[in-house]
Amino acid sequence: MPALPPGPLGLDTNTPQIDKGTMCLQRSLPPGSVCVTNEAQTRAKPLDAQARKLAAIAYGEASTANDADEIGGIAWAVANRCRAWGGKTVDQLLIADPNYTYAVKDGNVRYGQFMTASEAAIEADAGMKIARQAAENALAQRGTDPANGGYWWDGKDFKTNYKNHPKVKDGFRFGAPAHNIFGVKETTNEEVVTWWTAMKKGVLVNTKERGRYTAIWVSTAAHGSTIFWTHPQDYVTATGGKAYR
Repeated sequence: MPALPPGPLGLDTNTPQIDKGTMCLQRSLPPGSVCVTNEAQTRAKPLDAQARKLAAIAYGEASTANDADEIGGIAWAVANRCRAWGGKTVDQLLIADPNYTYAVKDGNVRYGQFMTASEAAIEADAGMKIARQAAENALAQRGTDPANGGYWWDGKDFKTNYKNHPKVKDGFRFGAPAHNIFGVKETTNEEVVTWWTAMKKGVLVNTKERGRYTAIWVSTAAHGSTIFWTHPQDYVTATGGKAYR
């Protein structure tokens, strides 16, 4: 492309002009790029590896609406499970449960954007900034937990894949009517668990009821396009399991 002549006042219009006090080019930015201001560069602080991974998961798994409670809830759900599961780091949790979040391995665009973004770019982008703050708060247990103690979450696929969804097949109930953001039907069925400890003629027989439950999953909160989950106490008691497993 041929060079343009200098503009008014002798300014070279071929060189993108810098707005005073910012690092944002006055010309159009490429799609997906972030305007980074001097102020953002000043405020940006180093982001450690675990906080970055957690923030990227929250940013990638949440909807593009950048709802603070939705992003925050995902960050807290991961951090909650890390703490409950022996104080694991985010990386250790993903090794222990490789299928916990698909954003880290399915080519999720938002996850990738966050993982490669500079601290200044994160500070300058509204959604990324929310994710960073949520991750740091969740790891430090600072502020309110939007997941309300939840360890898992589901997005819009809970509705679109309702018939084949694992939680639907397992059995689930809502902790509060407001959590049913997709307008779906609960799947509950009472199950009785007994102790099998007595031997009669070489066969184990049930001697005492251990407990009963109606669902394996119960919602703890719902924000944006995401429902948060844990295992209900009656299920944990009846099966001898862990709320975070």
